[in-house]
Amino acid sequence: MSKQNAISIPKGTHHWHKLLNMLLPPHCVLCGMSSGAISICEPCWQDLPWAGPQCLQCGLPLPTGRNQVCGQCQQAPPPFHRTVSPLEYAFPADQLVRALKFHRQLAEGRVLSHLLCACISAGGFTLPDTLIPVPLHRIRMLKRGFNQACEISNHISKALGIPHIATGLRRTRNTSAQSGLSRKQRRSNVRGAFYWHGNRLPGQHVALIDDVMTTGTTVSECTRVLKKAGARRVDVWVPTRAVPAHQ
Repeated sequence: MSKQNAISIPKGTHHWHKLLNMLLPPHCVLCGMSSGAISICEPCWQDLPWAGPQCLQCGLPLPTGRNQVCGQCQQAPPPFHRTVSPLEYAFPADQLVRALKFHRQLAEGRVLSHLLCACISAGGFTLPDTLIPVPLHRIRMLKRGFNQACEISNHISKALGIPHIATGLRRTRNTSAQSGLSRKQRRSNVRGAFYWHGNRLPGQHVALIDDVMTTGTTVSECTRVLKKAGARRVDVWVPTRAVPAHQ
């Protein structure tokens, strides 16, 4: 950046920022106690439902004590390459997701994004060329006012320096909520519900971003669309992964 284009920071800005943090310190989104800049305190961080050994592809728990590909994914591989998810969708992580999604608590979105970034950095994962959030239909977008997946994707883009395409993947119809549907109903619900709008993605490695992954039907359908648009590889990055009761 040239000196002419550089942003000038007024003298005293850092002093006032430190003073503001002293007067109004960041508070933990879970317990309300004073916390660091990421808005979650150390005890609550430790109490989160951290994922154990996972299938490298679908992200479901493994009993083996190490990360590998589960038998189901070996027999019927999903279209995406791998899943990265630091937390199980259980208390209190599920409360963070609901607060972001249904109550527009953006601090919770920053916490979820930070947790996902921390997992990616610690795991040494291959970084993608592009981040793409799972889209909402325009009707639901108007009702909710924002897309929680886009919010998470935007934070990760800034933290990791990866380009973020917010409007390339779109929904063709306003599908019913996936919660409460069987796996077969979920597949039928999202079949043909997405399309790609914009420049193609020839040979790109893409990370598909969402707030929670349940059965994987939505991200599978999105992956097929992205591959038709030219993507070489699609990974799924989600802060939380729902685990079936029998596992």
